[in-house]
Amino acid sequence: MAAFKIAAEAGDALSQYVVGIMYYMGHGVAVDYEQARAWLEKAAAQDHPPAVGMLGVMYFEGKGVAPSFRHARELYERAIELGDSQSVKNMQTLTKSI
Repeated sequence: MAAFKIAAEAGDALSQYVVGIMYYMGHGVAVDYEQARAWLEKAAAQDHPPAVGMLGVMYFEGKGVAPSFRHARELYERAIELGDSQSVKNMQTLTKSI
């Protein structure tokens, strides 16, 4: 975590994404959805496709944020435009849920 956090704090989008995922899943740290969201938002602001898609997952699941299918859909659409293939699958799951 330490090396990723140093790079994340320096502005590296991939490292911000990794730190966000570590907080989301509790890898090496306690699960902390607020920290996960904060780091993922930093990476998403740099158009990191998986970070944008993961924010969509957080809104779909309501983890660390108020659940919102609308917001999840917007994020999935943006992630798909950026080339995130996982968001295509996530969008299919979302459309089956509504």
